Amino acid sequence: MRKYISIGAVTAPSSEEIVYVSHCGYDYTLTGDLAYMWLSGRYGFDTARNTLEEKALEQLRKMGLVALCENTMEGEYRTLTRISVVPTEGEKPYVGLNSKERTILKWIRETGLVLSMAELVYLTEYNIEPEPQYLGQENVQTLVERIYTRDIIFDNTLENLMEHSKCRDQVVKLVLKLLRRRRIVLL
Repeated sequence: MRKYISIGAVTAPSSEEIVYVSHCGYDYTLTGDLAYMWLSGRYGFDTARNTLEEKALEQLRKMGLVALCENTMEGEYRTLTRISVVPTEGEKPYVGLNSKERTILKWIRETGLVLSMAELVYLTEYNIEPEPQYLGQENVQTLVERIYTRDIIFDNTLENLMEHSKCRDQVVKLVLKLLRRRRIVLL
């Protein structure tokens, strides 16, 4: 049984039988087992339960529409570090969220760049609030300098450090909750 999460955004009205998905500039029309598997992993991690589902999952993986995952919390974190977390459109995106969800969503929506999972964990770990000096395109450099010091500027250093953060699992759960609430999409 392989664990996975779906990647991409629904681009047109879809049903359980036909799903229209866009990812990395490509549009896909998913039907049958492919549609079922993609929908099953759309709002959180799921697993392929039999040979037929494994085949559909492998086809979705080759299309780039799912990310495979180890069956651990570390695996979920590692998988999410390889995926872009972007906000969805909405008039009142913060309504109905608790303060922690609101904080994570504000980081995702209001910074001038797409934050990685490791960066979200770092901001949470060090209790850095989404204050005006870190938000918006004009403050990207300030935010980047706040996160990346000389010690962690090298490739994958931040991802590796945050994998051992005490708040890693909490941030993973918050991101998945925002995904289920349709406030973000994974690309």
